[in-house]
Amino acid sequence: MKLVSTLFVLFFSVWSLQAQTDIDSAISSALAKGDGETLSSYFNDNIELVIGTTNDVYSKKQAGSIVTDFFRKNKVAAFKVLHKGSKENSSFLICSVTSGISTYRVYVLVRRAPNNKHLIQQLRIESSND
Repeated sequence: MKLVSTLFVLFFSVWSLQAQTDIDSAISSALAKGDGETLSSYFNDNIELVIGTTNDVYSKKQAGSIVTDFFRKNKVAAFKVLHKGSKENSSFLICSVTSGISTYRVYVLVRRAPNNKHLIQQLRIESSND
C-alpha cells in the first residue's frame, strides 16, 4: 500500500511539473511569435499589465486587446528566454523581445489558480533601449 501511495504522489508530481513546462513553452511560443491572442488566452480574469506608459490592472479582454495591439505595432524579430523559475504555486519568465530597432524586456508572472489552471497574473513589457 505504501508503494502505491508513493507511486501515486510521484506520478502527480511529475504530471504537475510537465503541465507547468507545457504552459511555459506555450507562453514562450506566443511571445516569440508576437501572438497576443494566444498569449491572452492564459491571462487571469484580471491582470496587472505594464506596457510603456500603460500601467494598470485590466480585465482579460482589455489586456488582450492592448497586448495584441502592441504586437501588431511591434513585429517580433528576435526572442530569447533570459531566465525562468518557479516556487510553489508561482512561476516566472524573463525574456528579451526585439522588434525593429527596439528591444524589450518581458516579465511574465504565472500563478496556479484554485482549479489547478496556470494563469498569467502579471505581464510587463518594458523598453530596454534606455
